[in-house]
Amino acid sequence: MITRKWTKMAASGAIAAAMLLSSMVQAQAEVAHKKDLGLNVNHYVVTTDVKPVIVNGTALVPLNTVREYLKPMQLRWNNKNKTVTVNTDTDQVTLKMGSKEAKGKRKIYTLSVPAQLKDGRVMVPARWMAELYGAQVSLDTKAGMVYIYTPEVDVSTAEENRGVKLYPVSATKYGRYEGMVIEVEGRKRVFEDWNGGDGTRKPVIHYQDVTGDGKPDVVVFYVDGTGTGLYMGEMHVVDVETLREIPIESLEQAVLSHVQSNIEKYADHFVIKLLIDGKEYVERIEDDSKDKSYLYDKVGFGAVVRHKLEEGRLVTEAAGSISPAGFAGDLQITYRFDEELNQFVVDSMEYSSLEELGNNGLVM
Repeated sequence: MITRKWTKMAASGAIAAAMLLSSMVQAQAEVAHKKDLGLNVNHYVVTTDVKPVIVNGTALVPLNTVREYLKPMQLRWNNKNKTVTVNTDTDQVTLKMGSKEAKGKRKIYTLSVPAQLKDGRVMVPARWMAELYGAQVSLDTKAGMVYIYTPEVDVSTAEENRGVKLYPVSATKYGRYEGMVIEVEGRKRVFEDWNGGDGTRKPVIHYQDVTGDGKPDVVVFYVDGTGTGLYMGEMHVVDVETLREIPIESLEQAVLSHVQSNIEKYADHFVIKLLIDGKEYVERIEDDSKDKSYLYDKVGFGAVVRHKLEEGRLVTEAAGSISPAGFAGDLQITYRFDEELNQFVVDSMEYSSLEELGNNGLVM
């Protein structure tokens, strides 16, 4: 039995109307952005030393800042001529301050608003950046945000095979995938109910044999939701030949079938008891608080869940909740493929307390 001290964690009329509407929209946009305008590049809200601005209905963004979040580019400033030369992978473009024309070796670009200097930074139309890099640009006047997005940032590729990819059906402005596409050597399948990820947590895709038949499978990990005391990981396996998903026994079903638990509450302590496939785990925790109603009656699993591949096997790690903000340990589930059922089922379970996990545990 492990004993430790508990701490809570707690022109016509129509033309005239159209012209009036256009003027109103532009006026509203410019009034709205007398306050600082934000910049979101590829799902990241970017901190800039010079804020984007609206000029004649066009969003101007700092070239130097934006280039750090898009594809690599080299910039060379000519102070005498007040020009900046932009070197991309495909072109070299020279842009003169105050000019609506940018001259490249391959083409000439026309800007809706001239490039200009603001507080020592070169400001260019966001849509010109989009044209230069094949990006998508939008301006949300209500949110006060300029969005620049290159779809390829949302493509995840398997390290084991570059022809195996995952990307969203669509992605929100902050990077959450709404539906996902699996592509294997050009063959595709859409999974509409796969939703998750964000700008800082892209889905991960692997191409490994996890069924044990000697042929690679597609394995996908992504995060469905996060928050205080919450981390919801998702795991999926897809058969390469059929591109159909192979079922995995759910965490809920696994716990229901293999785990029994209860929390006994006493005046100066409480005891956590788990019985996992006949193996008993008991932990006494000192706690002299009079009101122990914050404790659950049994250990819950599901608030913090992560998945991984370990030596070719699927593994789920789930934190054991004993209160809305408290965790007691970590349940680790290893799966095996049942050929007869054509699904992954629990092979083994192990539980480790916080004391045993030390600083290397799952519990957040």
